[in-house]
Amino acid sequence: MDMFEAADLVDVETTAIDIPTPFVDFDDYWTPFLGGTGSAPKYCMSLDEYMRNQIKKSIQAKLPTGPDGEILLAARAWAVRGRVRC
Repeated sequence: MDMFEAADLVDVETTAIDIPTPFVDFDDYWTPFLGGTGSAPKYCMSLDEYMRNQIKKSIQAKLPTGPDGEILLAARAWAVRGRVRC
Protein backbone atom coordinates (compact mmCIF):
# COMPACT_ATOMS: atom_id res chain seq x y z
CA MET A 1 0.00 0.00 0.00
CA ASP A 2 2.90 2.36 0.62
CA MET A 3 3.60 2.36 -3.11
CA PHE A 4 0.08 3.55 -3.91
CA GLU A 5 0.11 6.15 -1.16
CA ALA A 6 3.48 7.37 -2.47
CA ALA A 7 1.70 7.91 -5.80
CA ASP A 8 -0.61 10.39 -3.98
CA LEU A 9 -3.55 8.02 -3.64
CA VAL A 10 -5.64 8.19 -0.48
CA ASP A 11 -8.23 5.85 1.02
CA VAL A 12 -6.31 2.94 -0.49
CA GLU A 13 -8.02 -0.42 -0.13
CA THR A 14 -6.82 -3.85 -1.22
CA THR A 15 -8.90 -6.94 -1.83
CA ALA A 16 -7.77 -10.47 -2.58
CA ILE A 17 -9.54 -12.17 -5.47
CA ASP A 18 -9.27 -15.96 -5.24
CA ILE A 19 -10.11 -18.02 -8.29
CA PRO A 20 -10.54 -21.79 -7.93
CA THR A 21 -8.21 -23.68 -10.26
CA PRO A 22 -9.11 -27.36 -10.25
CA PHE A 23 -7.03 -29.95 -12.09
CA VAL A 24 -8.34 -33.40 -12.99
CA ASP A 25 -5.04 -35.00 -11.96
CA PHE A 26 -1.32 -34.29 -11.84
CA ASP A 27 -0.88 -34.68 -15.60
CA ASP A 28 -3.51 -31.98 -16.11
CA TYR A 29 -1.46 -29.72 -13.80
CA TRP A 30 1.97 -30.61 -15.21
CA THR A 31 1.33 -30.63 -18.99
CA PRO A 32 1.28 -26.81 -19.39
CA PHE A 33 4.85 -26.70 -18.01
CA LEU A 34 5.96 -28.70 -21.05
CA GLY A 35 4.52 -26.23 -23.57
CA GLY A 36 7.38 -23.73 -23.39
CA THR A 37 5.04 -20.70 -23.42
CA GLY A 38 5.40 -18.38 -20.42
CA SER A 39 8.16 -17.89 -17.87
CA ALA A 40 7.82 -21.10 -15.86
CA PRO A 41 7.33 -23.38 -18.88
CA LYS A 42 10.28 -21.78 -20.72
CA TYR A 43 12.47 -22.35 -17.68
CA CYS A 44 11.20 -25.90 -17.24
CA MET A 45 11.90 -26.77 -20.86
CA SER A 46 15.40 -25.25 -20.65
CA LEU A 47 16.35 -27.93 -18.11
CA ASP A 48 17.64 -31.33 -19.02
CA GLU A 49 15.22 -34.24 -18.70
CA TYR A 50 16.74 -35.49 -15.43
CA MET A 51 16.32 -32.13 -13.67
CA ARG A 52 12.84 -31.63 -15.13
CA ASN A 53 11.81 -35.05 -13.75
CA GLN A 54 13.28 -34.19 -10.33
CA ILE A 55 11.20 -31.00 -10.22
CA LYS A 56 8.13 -32.90 -11.39
CA LYS A 57 8.52 -35.51 -8.63
CA SER A 58 9.09 -32.85 -5.98
CA ILE A 59 6.02 -30.85 -6.98
CA GLN A 60 3.87 -33.96 -7.28
CA ALA A 61 4.82 -35.02 -3.73
CA LYS A 62 3.82 -31.62 -2.30
CA LEU A 63 0.56 -30.84 -4.09
CA PRO A 64 -2.67 -31.44 -2.17
CA THR A 65 -4.32 -34.31 -4.03
CA GLY A 66 -7.77 -35.75 -3.41
CA PRO A 67 -8.52 -39.48 -3.26
CA ASP A 68 -9.52 -39.46 -6.94
CA GLY A 69 -6.32 -37.61 -7.94
CA GLU A 70 -7.98 -34.20 -8.29
CA ILE A 71 -5.87 -31.18 -7.36
CA LEU A 72 -7.69 -28.11 -6.06
CA LEU A 73 -5.66 -24.90 -5.97
CA ALA A 74 -6.54 -21.23 -5.85
CA ALA A 75 -5.04 -18.51 -8.02
CA ARG A 76 -4.87 -15.15 -6.23
CA ALA A 77 -4.91 -11.68 -7.71
CA TRP A 78 -4.95 -8.42 -5.78
CA ALA A 79 -7.28 -5.52 -6.54
CA VAL A 80 -6.30 -2.08 -5.33
CA ARG A 81 -8.56 0.96 -5.16
CA GLY A 82 -7.81 4.50 -4.10
CA ARG A 83 -8.60 8.12 -4.81
CA VAL A 84 -6.25 10.75 -6.18
CA ARG A 85 -5.31 13.23 -3.46
CA CYS A 86 -6.94 16.61 -4.15
